[in-house]
Amino acid sequence: MKKEILLLASFFVLSSSQLISQNNIDEFLKNQPIIDVHVHITKGYSDNEEYNKVNVDIDIAKIEWMRQRLDQNNIVLALGGGPMKYAKLWQQMDKRYWAGPRIPCNPLREQDEPCESELPNLKELDSLYKNGRLKYLGETSFNSMGIHPADERFNPYWELAEKYQIPIGFHADRGPFKRNMEETPNWNEAYANPILLLPILEKYPKLKIYLMHYPGSYFNECIEVMKKYDQIYCEMTAVTMFAPKERWEPRIKKLFEEGLGERLMFGSDYVGTIRKNIEIVYNLDWLTEDQKRDIYYNNAAKFLELSEAEIQTHHKMVE
Repeated sequence: MKKEILLLASFFVLSSSQLISQNNIDEFLKNQPIIDVHVHITKGYSDNEEYNKVNVDIDIAKIEWMRQRLDQNNIVLALGGGPMKYAKLWQQMDKRYWAGPRIPCNPLREQDEPCESELPNLKELDSLYKNGRLKYLGETSFNSMGIHPADERFNPYWELAEKYQIPIGFHADRGPFKRNMEETPNWNEAYANPILLLPILEKYPKLKIYLMHYPGSYFNECIEVMKKYDQIYCEMTAVTMFAPKERWEPRIKKLFEEGLGERLMFGSDYVGTIRKNIEIVYNLDWLTEDQKRDIYYNNAAKFLELSEAEIQTHHKMVE
């Protein structure tokens, strides 16, 4: 199915006691910059009715439509990965993106088109990172390709990421459970286990990695890795949208109980769901306002080592 996944409000069934006034959320978000650490960069899809009329060039149409989503939701910086062609284009057209290649890319998956090789040209990538034309690596999809993260083919990319302190997004959950098996015939959910990063981190101890989909199936392993390495962070996408709240919310609480809440970051993951993910964080009523603001922005700013000038610029962008 070629249509991108667009989620509807009907996916979210909340009791009346859980519903928070949209006005209250809007008031809270005034002057609140947000960093989205999980965006998928792809080509434009001509059958996508959300943006196929925005521009005659469907690739540009998607970028312009996404720009509107960023503007509407106070997104001042977004980390996104995808095919090299589009990673370069998105970062060039909107400086809010820190973009980079998804590795390994999957030649069988339409989302990864164009994918001429599972791994990008190392010399080109080195130049792009050095010149700041790309600033990200991920989402890593070892499980979907059935390739172990410690496969020696990835060593030069870990080395490059450590050299330039490039943030890396690691898919750390067994899902998604609904997938096209023709596109992922070698799927191996075990290769999403963050424990497999430990030998890599021993060799490249300064790697800047964050674990995607924290409250999912490998939540205990995420905590274990984060306790061993202070620079490892996590984000809470997808699971918090699809799994029952009674399953994932205690895991978020556990993260804070373990003293790791200051390393939890905001992400959206699926196209068109930024606002829904903002609401998920806001509706965790046991979090303080400061903790919510940390998740929206401050934790990611620390993870990415943003300068004071960059932070000030981000706050001015949403005044």
